Amino acid sequence: MEEDYTTQKLLTLRKLTRTAGDIINGQMQEYIASLAPLFRPRGIFGEHIQGSGKEIVKGSEQAFKELKALYENIATVAPFYLPRELNSPLMQMTSSIELAPWEYRHIATSDGATRTITVTSPFKSMVTYAGYSLRQLKELLANRNRNDGELQQFVLHYLAMHIVISRQPGIINILNTLHYPLASCQLPGFGALPVIYITSSISTSLPPNAVVIESTELSGKDAFEELINVEDVAKLGDPFKDRLAAALETGQEKPSLQ
Repeated sequence: MEEDYTTQKLLTLRKLTRTAGDIINGQMQEYIASLAPLFRPRGIFGEHIQGSGKEIVKGSEQAFKELKALYENIATVAPFYLPRELNSPLMQMTSSIELAPWEYRHIATSDGATRTITVTSPFKSMVTYAGYSLRQLKELLANRNRNDGELQQFVLHYLAMHIVISRQPGIINILNTLHYPLASCQLPGFGALPVIYITSSISTSLPPNAVVIESTELSGKDAFEELINVEDVAKLGDPFKDRLAAALETGQEKPSLQ
């Protein structure tokens, strides 16, 4: 049975979502900014990326081989169709990080009414290198007169970030401990390109479709923002504490009965 959503409840949850969002997204920005030096592509690929000065990095050869393999599997097929050749050193790559709102299409149906709505997940963001947002990539793919070199730079920045993170598991571990899980996914329209995103341990969700449709009709906009699941706040734990407690419990000797 659908939960009864009164107008007052909807307004209250919206207010709570925005109040929590100011804190959650502010912290998210701070943590990513603090960890930004770890996202430097040249810190992983070394001399395989052009840059000022020499930068010898242990494991850079293997990292570049991994990049080439991903590129050949992903960039040379739909929807990119880029040339297979990828030579070292690559053009200089940006190290700056930017976060973008996570949006998706939702088809809401209720009592015979159907609306396609753009939904925003307020505590979830895409993580990309600055100037290479998914929105910009989508626009570039839609441009029939696009430049292959520009498209290649987009694809390489996404693949590079994926490898930078996978080769430094500490980034994910730190953010998990701080209640900001970092993960990757594939999205329709972008082939097998890995898209990195960050979320909060505090989740959000949509109310029943009838509420969503009514809200969009009142606002006159086919857009809706997910609402906070307030109960998640009480469930927040300490991953390090939980891991340590489990290890101690497992290793604790049982008292002898003799």
